[in-house]
Order: sequence, then C-alpha cells, then structure tokens
Amino acid sequence: MDFRFNTHINRAVPALTLLFAGSIAAAIAPAADLMPAAQQNALVQKYCTVCHTDAFPGGRISFEHFDAAHPDPGVAAMMASKLKGNALGASGQPLPDRAIQDALLSSLTAESAGADAWVVDRTPDPVSGKPLFSVSIVQQIPRQPAPNLYRLTLTCQPRTHQAMMQVAWSPDVPKTGQAMPVELDGKPLFTYTVEGKETMGNGQAGTSGPGAAVLYATADHSAPQPSALPLPQQTLTVRDLFPGDTVVFPFASLDPATRKSLEVCFARNAASD
Repeated sequence: MDFRFNTHINRAVPALTLLFAGSIAAAIAPAADLMPAAQQNALVQKYCTVCHTDAFPGGRISFEHFDAAHPDPGVAAMMASKLKGNALGASGQPLPDRAIQDALLSSLTAESAGADAWVVDRTPDPVSGKPLFSVSIVQQIPRQPAPNLYRLTLTCQPRTHQAMMQVAWSPDVPKTGQAMPVELDGKPLFTYTVEGKETMGNGQAGTSGPGAAVLYATADHSAPQPSALPLPQQTLTVRDLFPGDTVVFPFASLDPATRKSLEVCFARNAASD
C-alpha cells in the first residue's frame, strides 16, 4: 500500500499560528494577495514535482495534486521550510527572479497557519480515488539559522482498515544509521534507524538523504514496527533524529470524533476506556 498525501483540506483548523518568524506581512495578508493560487500551483508543478511525484514521492509526499486554493497547512509549512533552504534549485532548472521566489515563500508561509494544530482531511486518495481519512500536525525545534520541522501524519482507509503513521522532517537531512527512539505515552515503543537515499523524481542525477520515516503501516510488517499500534492517549515522542531534538506530538488534543475515525484502522488504546 502506498499512501499519497492529499493537499486539499475540507475542514478549518482551530488555530492560526504562523510557524515561521520574520514574515509579518504573510501573517496578515491572505496568501492569494501575495501570489495568486494559479501562479503558486504553476511554480510548484515546475520546480517541486521534479522530486515529489506520485511515482517518486520524495520525502514520501507527492506535490502533483497540490492546490494553493485549498492548501494543507502542514504541507505548506514543510514546503516553506525547504524553500528557505533554496530547495527550488534542486530541480536543476533556471530559477525565477528573487521577487517571485520571495512571493512564493511568503504565500506558503501564510498558508502554513494552523499547522501546529491537528489538521483533518476526509477527501479521497487523489491517486486511487478510494476513501481516505488523514490527520497531521507539525511541531518545530528551534535551531539556527532555521528551525527543524517535524510533521506527523496518520492515514486510514476506512473500507480496508489499512493504516499508516509516518514522520517527515525539514530542512535538515539526518545521517545514515542515525537511531531515532520512538515512545508512546512516555514508554519506549521501538527505535527507528535511518537508512537509504532518495533519487530525483525525474531521473536527474543526484540523491539526498531520506526526508521521512514510516513508523507503522499495516501493509508493511518489517521490523521494528509493532504488529498493531494503538493510538497514543497523550503523546507520541521521537528523539535524537538530530542531536538533542525531542519532538512531542500531542495526541491528548485529538477530539473524540477524530480519534474514533482513526480507531477504525489503529488499535484502540486501552488507556482511553
């Protein structure tokens, strides 16, 4: 099973928190006032889908279906983080002028508002067309010159009960062999070891370290994941992907309806009874 992350959100997020400091205009102005959605989409298709296609989803995310008119705040946050690191240059194409780059970054920054709260998406999988329920949240670790962002995503296919939980990161890339302990409600769950490289989506030369880790998937029973994963009642914590980073994802703030929808695919946590 290969999940693609839909970038069309059909429910408003409860908080409007700008994750990127230093862009006051973006916090005030609607993203469309900074750059029209159609222009954003064209730039994303030209520069970002080189590495993030349905067939070759770099960082385990495809941007082929990105729509700036209906942005996912978490996706926008991760894209903005990468753009701050000059990720447009990874496509190998001539870059647009600096004003256009800055406008795209400001637009994505504005669209990232609310990414630090749970974002719920009930739209069908854009590739298979099957019903898909997903939730995601972004947490950040302050660093210089830019913070590390971590995005946790859980997906559930209600008809088949297939599930996946993954964590993605930006902008840094961990070293191969890095051990990342994972804890569920404060108790050790397993340790994930970072391995592998990602290639350019259009076949261009060059690789980079992985941008995401699948922590659990019903269709992939490879170690070290558990055979069944209950939803955390309070927290899911990952540590030391980068030295000193401890990232806590707040499952206590999931509303009961969202938790119930996820329990179709994830084991029920006895602590919630």
